Amino acid sequence: MFDDENAEYLVVINEEEQYSIWPAARELPAGWAAEGGPRSRTECLDHIELVWTDMRPKSVREALENAGSLSGQGSRMVLSQLVDADELKAMSPEELREMLASLDDDVIYGEDGDVIEPNPGGETV
Repeated sequence: MFDDENAEYLVVINEEEQYSIWPAARELPAGWAAEGGPRSRTECLDHIELVWTDMRPKSVREALENAGSLSGQGSRMVLSQLVDADELKAMSPEELREMLASLDDDVIYGEDGDVIEPNPGGETV
């Protein structure tokens, strides 16, 4: 169904900003929206290769960007020191959000909002 070079396809995108192709003659699956009109399979795949430069789901990218704000505040703790890369890749977006929320709870902030010291034990000073 997805390898017919003579059929027309649509580039589709979901809420996590993940791309795929879908036969233009079929109804779109729930949660997916067409990006542009029907085109050849090759044109769809070329378009996806051009625009989908970061394969991580949107929720993971946003969670990691939010985690990056800790280093911007001067924290010595970085995510790569706390979680193995393979473990991080295997996490669902919900698991990643929960982990990042718990990490934020383990940081001590000064009155000005700057990070004073990472606090792995979760105890306040």
